Amino acid sequence: MLKMLETKDLDFKFTMGEEAEAEAGTFTGYASIFDMVDAYGETVMRGAFKKTLREKKQFPLLWSHNIDKPIGVISGVEDEKGLSVMGKLNLDVQLAREIRSLMAQAAIKGLSIGFNVVKESIDKESNVRQLKEISLWEISPCVFQACPEAEVIDVKSKEPGEEPGEPTPEIKPETLHLIEEMTARIKSYLRP
Repeated sequence: MLKMLETKDLDFKFTMGEEAEAEAGTFTGYASIFDMVDAYGETVMRGAFKKTLREKKQFPLLWSHNIDKPIGVISGVEDEKGLSVMGKLNLDVQLAREIRSLMAQAAIKGLSIGFNVVKESIDKESNVRQLKEISLWEISPCVFQACPEAEVIDVKSKEPGEEPGEPTPEIKPETLHLIEEMTARIKSYLRP
């Protein structure tokens, strides 16, 4: 006697922990380096970002300064080296996923700032424009940055479970039970 094969559709999805989900698409780096002359003959002075960072905690993350291509948000703090930043790419946006992939490959390493100058001076000996206070508008990953050392340092490039050694997202126990039950049924139908 031939047994009828029954099927059941199972609707499930893999979920990752809140911490891993929060880290997906994040990166760190320096958007500006203090006391370094850039490609425009300018240098950002220590303390230039203090006021703007106090007034605003988060800034738009744009692809290469293009206001039509927002890809996430970014925040920063001044440290002894420059403007240290942590960016969060919006992985619901296709371009942001592409940028993340290129950052992970190091094809895109540069970071650049969009700003207005509030206070400045010109160094009489070097003729370098010294930016003493900046009103920050946005920060952008880019291919060619004006300040050579303003770049991405670390990228959370993969989702959990995609890199060797990372834990694979767990299946909920009730879903696992259904999968095991279905597997047992299929095996019993296939036995001669």
